[in-house]
Amino acid sequence: MKKLIHYIFVSLLLVVTGQSVIAAQPVGSVSMSTGGSGRGTNEPVDSVMLNPAAVGVLPSKFMTVNYQQKRWGLALADNGDDALFPAALTFSKETNEPYSTQQLGLVLNYAYKSLISVGAAVNMVEYDPGNSMTEKKYRQTVADVGLMWVPNKNFSFGLVANKVGSTTIDLDPALQKQKTVGIGGQYTYLNFARFRFDIESAPDNKTDRLVYMGGFESFINDWVVARLGYQNNNVLARNYTTMGLGFSGPQFGIHYGFQMDPENRTNDVHSFDLGVPF
Repeated sequence: MKKLIHYIFVSLLLVVTGQSVIAAQPVGSVSMSTGGSGRGTNEPVDSVMLNPAAVGVLPSKFMTVNYQQKRWGLALADNGDDALFPAALTFSKETNEPYSTQQLGLVLNYAYKSLISVGAAVNMVEYDPGNSMTEKKYRQTVADVGLMWVPNKNFSFGLVANKVGSTTIDLDPALQKQKTVGIGGQYTYLNFARFRFDIESAPDNKTDRLVYMGGFESFINDWVVARLGYQNNNVLARNYTTMGLGFSGPQFGIHYGFQMDPENRTNDVHSFDLGVPF
């Protein structure tokens, strides 16, 4: 009876707030400022968090730290010449009522001549109710897989399947990490502009409510990038306008992303990234 009351309480809260774990924020500032896209790019800042195959086509080792109002994350990717195989460690923590989610991931990869990359991520996910009706924490192991094809430096394509496998926990499925499939690609024109476009399914790989994400990056000079994007999210029945600015120097990079919900400005999100190649 206590468990039933808890589930009823959670369901009512989701109806009132219109939020759940599936309403997670974009993983980084570059992704955010380009509409949430990035599953088909080898962008060092946040592509590894979107597609586990991205680590195999990164140009070097890379560390990035992201901060948002309700989320922060860390990624450490190793694709140097002395690495036995491409790999990465990722960590993120999100606060979404009624649960906060903490995720630690190990990404392993196989790449063929930086042309085709296949990756898998094993994530340890913890769902914490905080001050909810119960203090019990739920822990789950989730596996994601991805593929990336980079025929040349100007074009790339990616495919990612989230939650292809997971352990079973006694928690409402709507509050767990969702099973989705996403595709994405990017095209760079004359080292001046980059176009990005992604599509992701609804939870449980359903195609009745797709999420469309697109963005444009303009390289002002060798170090400064301006970004614009848009997301049509049919899962949440919301549309987002995004923008951002980035500095990518030889020693470090700083990126800013902004996501605006024109219908409800309380959903606006600011994002900051620090990226360090090494």
